Amino acid sequence: MGIYEKNDTVVVWSLFQYVSPTGRKTIEDWRSSLSAIRRADFDVFLRNMVKRSKWEYPEIGGLSGKHLKGFLELRWRSENVPHRVGGYFSGGDEFVMLIGWTHNKKKYDPSSALDTLPIRKKKVSSGEASICEYEIATGRTAR
Repeated sequence: MGIYEKNDTVVVWSLFQYVSPTGRKTIEDWRSSLSAIRRADFDVFLRNMVKRSKWEYPEIGGLSGKHLKGFLELRWRSENVPHRVGGYFSGGDEFVMLIGWTHNKKKYDPSSALDTLPIRKKKVSSGEASICEYEIATGRTAR
C-alpha cells in the first residue's frame, strides 16, 4: 500500500488579523470573548475555510454600501446566532480579518463593526497599525 497525502488537510489560505497601534490582536481578543461553544465553532469554521480552494456564498459574501466596497464577511452560525468576521483579500490566497461581530435582526454587536472596517484598513495602509498571521486553534495540546 502506497503512502499518500490527504488533500483535505492541505492549507490553501493564509489568514491575518488586525493588530492595533497598542499591539492588541483584535480577532484573538474577540475570539476570547466568545463562549466555549462559539469559540469551538469559530475554530472549526476557519479550519475548514483555509482548506477550500475557493471561498463561496454562503460562507463568504460582500458587504453593501459605498464605504464598504471591497470588504467581505465570513459567515457562520453558532448557538443559532449569525457570526461574522469582516476583512479583505490582500493577495491571491491571503485574507485579512479586521473585526468580528454577531449579527441578529439588523443588530450588530459591536454596533460599530461595519464602520470600523474602512478605518482599520486605512490604519494598516498608513502603517499606524499592522497585521500578523492568525494561528487557528486546533484544540490539541502539545505533549
